[in-house]
Amino acid sequence: MRRPRVPRRGLHRVLGVPGLFSAAYGNVGSSIYYALGVAALFALGLTPLAFVIAGLIFGCTALTYAEGTTAMPEAGGSAVFARRGFNELFSFVAGWAQVLNFVVTIAISAFAVPNYLAVFAPILKTYPANAICGIGVVGFLAAINVIGVKESSGVNIGLAVLDLLTQAFLVILGLFLLLNIGTLIDNVHWGVAPTWNKLIVGIAISMIAYTGIETVSNLAEETRNPAKNVPRSMFGVFGVVLLMYSLLPLIALSAMPVEEVA
Repeated sequence: MRRPRVPRRGLHRVLGVPGLFSAAYGNVGSSIYYALGVAALFALGLTPLAFVIAGLIFGCTALTYAEGTTAMPEAGGSAVFARRGFNELFSFVAGWAQVLNFVVTIAISAFAVPNYLAVFAPILKTYPANAICGIGVVGFLAAINVIGVKESSGVNIGLAVLDLLTQAFLVILGLFLLLNIGTLIDNVHWGVAPTWNKLIVGIAISMIAYTGIETVSNLAEETRNPAKNVPRSMFGVFGVVLLMYSLLPLIALSAMPVEEVA
């Protein structure tokens, strides 16, 4: 006896451009806080160049996701693209790669948050206070997302605005008070410090700072008019992030020796 087919119900489309932009910027824009120092450890005086090159690669990724999501506005992102373009095996691999990517990014962010908050509460530099704080941050954000995408969107917008204003303030302040072209030029020693191999590693690490653009494609099925809103969100994130990530390393290397940034 055949079972009656249950009609597939799509997700509620409640997100607009602000919600998508904030979700992506929260993932992408926050990465600079821990990626800059690690990238500078390898790229040294060429750290700004490493971030620009990584940003151009990120732009190609954003274009790919924008086109794919417009054609296939379903939840799943790259896993959906792989299933439609190849088969279930490729979709399985892409989906798990995406999950691992999120796990690593969440772990790094959870580790970084207590260290920044330690400026106000020094105890957060020590164990187990830093671990408890990191777990608490992850638990809070997970709870917001479980409640619903509409509620989490409001939190994302608030955090994204705070993050964007903070970075814009640092950039404006740095351009007027700290930017030193002479220091930036003196930090560059082509092929020596860094070596070409370390520059390539620095570019690869800089790519970590751009992870998170796939968040928009994962939310495509919960987006109003995804054919228009998804590309707008992605291009908006790309433009803002590339601008910030091009200027922040310049200011950081002007403010202190590259060894201290690293």
